[in-house]
Amino acid sequence: MRLVDWADDINYYDLSSEYSIRKAEPEEWGVYCSVYYNMRFIGFFREEGFNAPRRNSFWIYKGESKIGGVRMAPNSMYHLFYIPPFNDSFKVLKLLKNILIQWSDRTKHIKAFEVLPDQVNLFTRAGFWPDEFRCRWMQRPTDHFKVIWDNNLIIKCPQIKGNEMGAKRFINEDEIARCDFNSFAGGFEAVRRKKSSLEDFIPGEDPNYTNEILTQASTLVYDKDTGELIANCRLSLQDNQAAVYSIGVIPTYRGRGLATRMLQRALTGLKDKYPVLRLYVMEGNDAESVYLNLGFVPGVQEIQSMYIPTNQ
Repeated sequence: MRLVDWADDINYYDLSSEYSIRKAEPEEWGVYCSVYYNMRFIGFFREEGFNAPRRNSFWIYKGESKIGGVRMAPNSMYHLFYIPPFNDSFKVLKLLKNILIQWSDRTKHIKAFEVLPDQVNLFTRAGFWPDEFRCRWMQRPTDHFKVIWDNNLIIKCPQIKGNEMGAKRFINEDEIARCDFNSFAGGFEAVRRKKSSLEDFIPGEDPNYTNEILTQASTLVYDKDTGELIANCRLSLQDNQAAVYSIGVIPTYRGRGLATRMLQRALTGLKDKYPVLRLYVMEGNDAESVYLNLGFVPGVQEIQSMYIPTNQ
């Protein structure tokens, strides 16, 4: 049997003479995913649906029986689940891997994202390599805090402007980049995001994933004497929920509670507008203790991605 190449207008793909995948209606697919994907993970994200109107949700069929679901597109896979009592998960994953290889650009990695603890061994057996980074989401309810800043600090919000093409950028993106570079260069987050130069830290992505509420709850901290931006916390949308996109303090100003105050300010600004604030933290990041002390609860640890290496 010959596997078919990916195309947006194809709704049905044979995996073998026995198995197939079929495009799914997002609403129903999301209900099944919310039950069968991973209950600890789903419980953590209980306010969030899995019914986003994406075009890459598929049912997995054995003959005419629906036995699972997955989100797939060239070079990517995520949210793989099976419907009990089906249990031949390894056989199906190998078939999904085969069609991904058929679809994908093999000069790039084929990635499975957010691989949860109960799936790691399955993906490893199927030939996916683990990323070196293990991460997890943390969250806490938004709340009111009385935030007191030192007199030698100036507190501002980032400002965004758009151009005639609809692209958005921070007005002061250069100083934000400098602050992030001084905060993260050489550390865990820089390595995870593959950022090493000052240019890599220019915040070109997150202005497009925010809104006025989140921007006003974001914080830029300046040293009044030098005028230098010494810390910043920028918020964005993560599946329609408020999340910390980036938070950093340059080394010479650490240990003064700036990260705690920026998060308290964010939680206060979001109260009655968003129920929770989330953030993504890598295992081994010293900042995790700051989050725990503020009442953030950790979710399920995951391997950020597993991958099939490129063809060289």
